[in-house]
Amino acid sequence: MKLKLLLSLVCMVVGVRTAQGQEGRLIRTDLFNIPTSKFEQASGFTFKIAADSKENIAFNACSLPWVFIFNIVGEQIDSIKLPSDKCVRTLEYDENDNLIIMDNDEARIYRYDSNSRKLETINYTKPEDWFKILNHYYRNFDLPSIPTYYSNNDYLQDFYFTRFPYSYNLYLNYKDGYIYQAHYNFIKRIDNHKAYANLKKEDYWFSDNITPKSKILFIDEENKSTVYYDRFYNLIYENFASGKLMINPALGTNSEPARFDYCTNLQQKKIFGISGFNKKWISISSWSY
Repeated sequence: MKLKLLLSLVCMVVGVRTAQGQEGRLIRTDLFNIPTSKFEQASGFTFKIAADSKENIAFNACSLPWVFIFNIVGEQIDSIKLPSDKCVRTLEYDENDNLIIMDNDEARIYRYDSNSRKLETINYTKPEDWFKILNHYYRNFDLPSIPTYYSNNDYLQDFYFTRFPYSYNLYLNYKDGYIYQAHYNFIKRIDNHKAYANLKKEDYWFSDNITPKSKILFIDEENKSTVYYDRFYNLIYENFASGKLMINPALGTNSEPARFDYCTNLQQKKIFGISGFNKKWISISSWSY
């Protein structure tokens, strides 16, 4: 009996050490494959992805003016023909599970009602418009009060071109309504008051890896950690309290060159994205702790 108890205690200690040693390690689950033949000249193009609250996946390849929607097992359940033949710059579901689509020229925003299956065109006149369409948190917040960064298109790659002189990189935590802004070398946490106010020291999470192009995918307010991806398509876990950094490679080996994308849905518990791309398949996966 004493031996069994001792072994149980040892196993518990080993389990705790293993769990601590794996902080930030994401577990990948392969979901389904999309035939590459579905897209003309897909190699070298841009892929975009979004997930709704039921984990349905919206997917676009820049080579076609279509958005295809798949359920979690890979069955195509819907498709959207876009009025523009331009690439899609951003895909995201709003708080009502309507798909919001921005074309790459930032000339139009489309809202697709998943129930009526109607596509609506919305005026896009300033960077705040995109966020205000997504949910009531942004609509009720005075976004122009947030200090932002300005872009000089003379020094930007074509893919990052923006017709606006300034832009935001914002993430909303649905659990508490906090807004997080990715900037140069830090993430700024903004509380859910009506307007931006002077921040405290603890509202700035500093990192040598963060840039305005980093896409935030997870925020854990309790332990001050986040997951975002970099330009090499690694999913990076960073704990700003402990300094722990974990790099999770997202792409499989021998993947064809393309611009990939990753997202979360309203639950913000999983990351959805592209884990591989070759001449036959585009592989869709999810990542979680």
